[in-house]
Amino acid sequence: MLNLLPFLTKLSENLQSVNNRINKYLKKPNAKQIHDIRTSIRRLDATFSTLPKKYRNGSSLSKYVLQCKELFKINSEIRDFDIIIEKLQKYPSSGQRDNIIEDLKKTRLARLERAKTIAVPLKSIDTATILDELGVTEKELQKRFVKIVSRLIFTIDSIFPVVLSNPQELEKMHDLRISCKKLRYMLELLPNNNKLAVQTRESLKKIQDNLGSIHDSDFTIGYLKSLPQSSKQIQEIIDKENDHRRLQFERFLNYSKRRLGISPDSFLFKLRSFNLAS
Repeated sequence: MLNLLPFLTKLSENLQSVNNRINKYLKKPNAKQIHDIRTSIRRLDATFSTLPKKYRNGSSLSKYVLQCKELFKINSEIRDFDIIIEKLQKYPSSGQRDNIIEDLKKTRLARLERAKTIAVPLKSIDTATILDELGVTEKELQKRFVKIVSRLIFTIDSIFPVVLSNPQELEKMHDLRISCKKLRYMLELLPNNNKLAVQTRESLKKIQDNLGSIHDSDFTIGYLKSLPQSSKQIQEIIDKENDHRRLQFERFLNYSKRRLGISPDSFLFKLRSFNLAS
């Protein structure tokens, strides 16, 4: 069960983590720093969303988290551009390939400048005092936590069979990936001596990584297909990315079949048990 003092400690740690990541991000906004700032904001959002509504609306903390989520959104776009650039750079230089990379770099730079204008004001906020106005009780916290976790488990349990039966269910696959991420970060709020939570987090991380690789291929394919004209090389890249996506889905499918049975050791069985235990 989620207890008040460890939760407030975790919330404070996540606030400080975002603050530290912002400083590093502004100094050197490379791929690693973009990943780290996005991850720290996700964790902060998970702790923040656990608070009952009356503590989320209109508070200094809510304003801070809202700005962080705006920063997260822009950096997600930058990260997607980086993925396409990285994939294209694996292929030989050519006119259209080089032009695409150059255009993406220009767009990336513009997004990065916008991101910095959001990050700089966040850097100056005293996160140590943001929590002073919170008066949440443990009972309120536990009720909200159970509600969120139960909802996420229901979503994952419902979507999984749909995704497994159709590799082209892109929207459902996206929903599954995001739900797995959210649940994983929610379960990080529980103590590490909760073995079921730890095991569930590990399975969620594996599923999330598999689906993330598929998402990267889908985004790259979608972007390249959206171009007004495509050279023979670009079409070959699309074909190879489709092959890579099929391979990634096969890996996801094989892992899921091993982990999603009806035995007590299966992922969904444990997930449903966790829901009942909550």
